[in-house]
Amino acid sequence: MNKHIVTTDDDPAIRKILQIMLKKEGYQVTPCKDGNELNDVLRTDGDSIDLVLLDIKMPGLSGFEVLELMQRSHPRIPIIMLTAFNDLDTGMKAIRAGASDYLAKPVRREALVECVGRVIHESESQRDEQVKKSQYLSYQKELEDGLQAALGSLKRATRATLEAFSETIEQKDAYTKGHCNRVRNMAVAMGKILNFSQDHLQIIEGGSLLHDIGKIGISEKILNKTTSLTEEEYEIIKMHPVSGERIISHIELFQPYRPIIRNHHERLDGTGYPDGIKGQAIPLDVRIVTLADAFDGMTSSRAYRAALPIEIAIEEIKLYSGTQFDPDLVNLFMDNEIYLL
Repeated sequence: MNKHIVTTDDDPAIRKILQIMLKKEGYQVTPCKDGNELNDVLRTDGDSIDLVLLDIKMPGLSGFEVLELMQRSHPRIPIIMLTAFNDLDTGMKAIRAGASDYLAKPVRREALVECVGRVIHESESQRDEQVKKSQYLSYQKELEDGLQAALGSLKRATRATLEAFSETIEQKDAYTKGHCNRVRNMAVAMGKILNFSQDHLQIIEGGSLLHDIGKIGISEKILNKTTSLTEEEYEIIKMHPVSGERIISHIELFQPYRPIIRNHHERLDGTGYPDGIKGQAIPLDVRIVTLADAFDGMTSSRAYRAALPIEIAIEEIKLYSGTQFDPDLVNLFMDNEIYLL
C-alpha cells in the first residue's frame, strides 16, 4: 500500500503544492488546514497514517501544541515540522520537542522527497527493531527453558561438563574460539599465586568457563556484526550477564559461579554493568576474571576489529588500573607475566 502522509498548513497554496509533489512520488496525501482538522483525521484514520507534515505557525493550535498532543496520543507517527523561520534554533526546538526532522519553507521538492523518505524509513526500522527485540526475548526464553530441561537430568557438574558449556558458548561466535579457556587459564594462575584453596580455584575455573553463558541467547547476527552496534544491539549485549545468571539460577552446583557470571563487566569505579557496583563490593573472584576477560578480549580477533598486540593491551590494562581493574591484581598480572599464558 502507498504510504499515507497528512500535510497540515493554513496556507491553501502550500497545501496544494505539498500534495502535488508528494502524490508524484506515489504517496497517499490528506491535506489539513489546521490542528483541529488534523485531530479529526487522527481520530478516524490514525492507524493508517505513516507521517505528518506539520506547520509550526498556524491559527488556533500551534504546530508545537499539536506536536505535544501527538506525542501523547499517537507516538508511533513520525512528524516533520514545517517552518517559515529559516533558522537552526526553531528546527532544533522542534526536534527536542519530539519531531523527527524539520523543513524550512519554501520547501524544495528534492529536500521534501529526501526528508520524507528518510523519516518514514527510520520509523519503519525502529518498529522492526521493536518486533525483533520481542522475538529475541521470546527466542531467548525458549532457549533458556530448553537448556534448563536438559540440565535437569545432570546429577553433577564436572570439568568436562563445564568445558562442554564453554564450547557451546563459543560455537555462537567463531571469533571468540578458545576465549573462555584462555580466561580460565589466566584467572586460575592468578588464584594460585594468591594461594587459593582447590575449592576456591574450582570456583574461579567454573566461573571463567561460564562467564559468557548468557550470550547463548544472543543472535549470531549481533555477535558477529562487523560494523558498530546500534544502541539497542548494545543494550542486548549488555544484558548477557543477567541472562547468564538466570540460565544457571536453578542449577545447584553452579551457584558459586553466579557472582562471576553476573558481575564480570563491573568496574572498580562503578561505571560497569549491570549493577554499577564498585570497589571492594565487587568480589575478588570477579575482579580476577574481569581482568583476564578484558585482556584476552583485547588480544583476540573480533568480527569488528583485529587483535591488539600484547604490548598495547598491557598498556591499556595499566591505563585503566584503579578505574576498571583492581591495581593490586594488575601488578600481580604484570609481575608474574600472566599475559604470556
